[in-house]
Amino acid sequence: MPSNDRAEAYELCLVCYPFHPTKDSGRGVDRYCYELLENRAISSPSAHVKVLEQGTSVGTWASGKKLWTLIADLISVRSAVYHAVSPPAGAAAILAGKRNVVVTIHDLLPFQVKSYSPSFKLAYARWCTDICVARAAAIIVPFRVTKDELIASHGALASKIHVVNYGVDHATYYPRPAVRRHPRRILYVGEVSRAKGLDVLIRAFAELKAQIGDAELLIGGKGKDRALLEDLARSLGLRDVEFRGFVPEDELAELYASAAVMVFPSRYGFGLSSLEAMATGTPVVVTATLDAPEFIEDAGLLVEPENATELARNIGRVLSDPALHAELTRKGIERAARYAWATTAAETREVCDGLARARRAG
Repeated sequence: MPSNDRAEAYELCLVCYPFHPTKDSGRGVDRYCYELLENRAISSPSAHVKVLEQGTSVGTWASGKKLWTLIADLISVRSAVYHAVSPPAGAAAILAGKRNVVVTIHDLLPFQVKSYSPSFKLAYARWCTDICVARAAAIIVPFRVTKDELIASHGALASKIHVVNYGVDHATYYPRPAVRRHPRRILYVGEVSRAKGLDVLIRAFAELKAQIGDAELLIGGKGKDRALLEDLARSLGLRDVEFRGFVPEDELAELYASAAVMVFPSRYGFGLSSLEAMATGTPVVVTATLDAPEFIEDAGLLVEPENATELARNIGRVLSDPALHAELTRKGIERAARYAWATTAAETREVCDGLARARRAG
């Protein structure tokens, strides 16, 4: 355990690029930054914290301009440990000559997604990740599967990779029996994109409507594929699909609680919204990709990605089987209770404190 002696105090720089500490943007890494600070992950008696962030960057040009600002900021900062919340932030710190850099690698999607993002953006993300794997002093990942892949495919040293799970804000996401649950409401919350499997979900919903005519699908979130997905719904003759757009944080918990089932059909891993829905007592159906089985285990239904028929069948099971619904509600609440941002905060601080201790000893 790290010492809380003030003589042990050190300077820690949290490098947020290209993200911004907030829980109101709908971006998972923004939320991660916010929770680290809110839960005092790095502002313990053993660390004095400086935060480098330039707000939210939208588009390659804006991100590039802010990258130069970040580099200038990094050159002027003198800290014992630098915690970069993304590979681009980590690569910037490393190339600016900083030592004792901790990098959070949230996933390896730049190496897995080939069809849904600009090729330059993916190539840059891969380059930054490779630099961080080779030269960072420590790496934080949220899942064991990501650690295993970094070791197997990227040659990362197991000794410098730390698995620190994401958390849930249990003060916000908890069972709400006073909220009316719509017995046929299917909910998705997340990025509105094909990478998240929404095209598969819409086709599954079309199949489901043949058996459960009063089912409805609500899609919450923003993303570049919305118009394409709306066209797909229209082409399938679906009238009970509603694109809600961005859902503010203060409305999310009741929206989760109002649904009969939350579906996350991503082609590339688990979504934080699934965990939040579980905490409110809403059953989840999730594709069994990458980290999803690690988080869900038997607390939700895992389905094969890309398979609209299997997805429709399992959503239908939750909607039509009260005993299954009750079982998944109970298991989901129990499972989500294992994850808390305070734990994420403490374990992240342990990694940073360890580097500070090693620096003093060396």
